[in-house]
Amino acid sequence: MLKRMLNSPERITYARLREVCELHVAEVYAKVRLADVLPIEGSGLPEAFYEFALQSHYDFVVTGRDQVPLFAMEFDGAQHGQSPQSERDAKKDELSRRFGLTLMRIRADDLCRTESDLDRLTELIERWFDDHTALATGDSNMEPNLKCPECGGKMVRKPSKFGTFLSCVRYPDCKGACELPGRPNRFNTPGWRKVLITCSICAALAAVVAVALLLKVQYGTPHGGGQQPPGGETKPAVAGTRSSMTVQEQRAYVSALKKSDYPACPQCGKRMTPRYNGQTGEPFFGCSDYPRCRGTRDVQYPK
Repeated sequence: MLKRMLNSPERITYARLREVCELHVAEVYAKVRLADVLPIEGSGLPEAFYEFALQSHYDFVVTGRDQVPLFAMEFDGAQHGQSPQSERDAKKDELSRRFGLTLMRIRADDLCRTESDLDRLTELIERWFDDHTALATGDSNMEPNLKCPECGGKMVRKPSKFGTFLSCVRYPDCKGACELPGRPNRFNTPGWRKVLITCSICAALAAVVAVALLLKVQYGTPHGGGQQPPGGETKPAVAGTRSSMTVQEQRAYVSALKKSDYPACPQCGKRMTPRYNGQTGEPFFGCSDYPRCRGTRDVQYPK
């Protein structure tokens, strides 16, 4: 079996990075070689640094929509405080500094979500995009980040079925929200919440009606020999005539019948099989193609 590219903490970091960066139309790549990101050719690097860049990689690299690297991120486990790992970390930090690539380092504790459903990793990423909005979006005319209209706190981008919007970082404690700059602000439209709630209720009612119609079409309404839906499979239709036999005699009679004596289904024509009422124990014939066919027949007992 092949090895996983990422260990468990790295997989959590990767998922969290994608969750945050997708809101900013940024891509996340794992295990990227330093030489594929940093322009080391002809840079005059010492040979030791040059060889290190060829052999080492960043845990994660985040790029903009144009695939140009924005920043790198390293997950530092317990071994990163020990030599020689600390020496490699120092070289990686120095190379990143020389070429102007921001390198963030996080630990397992930084992945823990707080009461406001945020974590240090998310805060680091949001802070970076706050400080580099024009670089990340390619739009130098982007307006400054807005403050929460309810508490004055920071706002973060979140996706919705109506498009990306700005939400307070303290959500769900604070439910402040607004549109991105330049878009009509539906959050200030009078009664917009009532409209959304009304639409949701209408959609739910429509779904209930659709399910009811589907069940009616699939199972039909039991009349005479109609077989019941699942859960009532063993309950036959109302018998036309009652036999003077006891239930034990009826069951014995049906058990003694040969398959050639079983009747044909009145709905699909297939051979039927004996079934028993779950409440009374009385036998009846049900289609052998149940549940696709729910035809039933009453047992014809000798007079």
